[in-house]
Amino acid sequence: MTDADREKDPAREAGEAAGEILEEPEETGEREDFAEQEEDELSRAKNRLAYLAAEFDNYRKRVAREQEAIVAYGNERILLAILPFVDNLERAISQSNADTPAEALLSGVQMTYDQILGELRKFGLEQISAVGESFDPNRHEAIAKVAWEGKPEGSVLAESRKGYLLNGRLLRPAQVTVAQGAGPPEHFDQGSADGEA
Repeated sequence: MTDADREKDPAREAGEAAGEILEEPEETGEREDFAEQEEDELSRAKNRLAYLAAEFDNYRKRVAREQEAIVAYGNERILLAILPFVDNLERAISQSNADTPAEALLSGVQMTYDQILGELRKFGLEQISAVGESFDPNRHEAIAKVAWEGKPEGSVLAESRKGYLLNGRLLRPAQVTVAQGAGPPEHFDQGSADGEA
């Protein structure tokens, strides 16, 4: 196109007179396609994010419900294991009203006691042996010291309350009386764990 032809093209003259830059039709189509693709991709990402947020919310609610159920029914196994002993003790109480000899009643109670300890062992409960052992402040709670001939100082003489371990960890210390050297006996507060007043 020569300069004379450009001057004669009315569409060209109208665009130049208005100060517009005319775009090629092919470029506009490509830009619109690219914008549509970006918009579609953004829409899909938003949908996926909304889906994931809903899934996470459902997961959080399900975990909360499961935790509530664990708290509410967590002791079910141990309670079901203990109920037969309650039944046996109720039978013993009902038999005590009849003309049952005391030895038979005591024998039934002793069998129930042994049965309870056997079941509790299945849950990891273990009694702490104390009498005759050396005093251990990690397992024993000294409630008194007594002078005792023939016993080494610091040995456990008597047990007023049994101690227990749960899966190897101290659940409750044994309350014990401990041998001391010659001198007056000492008494301790219930809260003392190391034998000192």
